[in-house]
Amino acid sequence: MIENFDKNIFYGLCDELVAKDADLKKIITTYSYPPFWVRPNTFDTLVLTILEQQVSLASAYAAHKKLKEKLINLTPKNVLALTDEELRQCYFSRQKIVYVRELAKAIATKQISLKAFTFQTDDKVREG
Repeated sequence: MIENFDKNIFYGLCDELVAKDADLKKIITTYSYPPFWVRPNTFDTLVLTILEQQVSLASAYAAHKKLKEKLINLTPKNVLALTDEELRQCYFSRQKIVYVRELAKAIATKQISLKAFTFQTDDKVREG
């Protein structure tokens, strides 16, 4: 199990795959490694990640943009102040409304701390 995923581990995993797959080796040899990107550890990022699940990225970004236009400042408190209808107007499905509200509640009530996650291993964060 990987404790903390970083750029070095990413490249190492790519190298392991290249050693097993000639097509991937050809791609990485021709184009280099895929970009390694990391999103900031924020409520906004987690909301976007929820919106991206099981839909096109364009659809997720449209919903995220609509929500940010409505709220300006995307915080747990502000999301909790919205009605289900207001979230539906931002293209949220019924299930995504539930997920985002539960995340907002957990952060607002300090059940989880995004700042604390920064200093914990990935395994510890997954434990909850």
